[in-house]
Amino acid sequence: MKKLLLITGDIAAGKSTFSKILSARYSAAVFQKDTVKEILGEWIGFQNRKENKALSNAAIDVMCHIFSRISPTKADLILEANFHEKELQKLHQIAKERQYDVLTLVLRGDANVLYERYMHRIHAENRHPVHLSTTLDVRENFMKIAEFIRKETILGETLTVEATDFAYQSDPVILHRIDDFMKK
Repeated sequence: MKKLLLITGDIAAGKSTFSKILSARYSAAVFQKDTVKEILGEWIGFQNRKENKALSNAAIDVMCHIFSRISPTKADLILEANFHEKELQKLHQIAKERQYDVLTLVLRGDANVLYERYMHRIHAENRHPVHLSTTLDVRENFMKIAEFIRKETILGETLTVEATDFAYQSDPVILHRIDDFMKK
């Protein structure tokens, strides 16, 4: 059966990097919400947080559309984003219709460490402007969003990954668990 890996979880947990690692490991296409949003932002632009949020929603819709169009090729696929419950429901419905097995990797880490990592990305990694319209640089706001994200219901088969540091990206136990899913 075809495989769909969904990678979600905390902000600044390393989801994009891990999705690229897994893409190379399994020769699977990967689509990342942030990349789609950056492309949309460059072409469409945005003036305020509301318009920026619309870009995020459009990026998710594009990813769902891509999945629905790629699925007839029987290709394994990796989708990465801070998925919300309704988005996961939509993806699971498409997966069911298209006969995909789904494993959701949920990356979780110490919120204080992730906040510091987030701040470093903003100041030292030349983040794209579409990722800078939030107020998450205020620690209290970051913590509230982290708490909200952790209350979201994650559907189906999941693997929760400790992502306070990046050791999980080469952890043989975690990779073996994902290997087992990809081979079944």
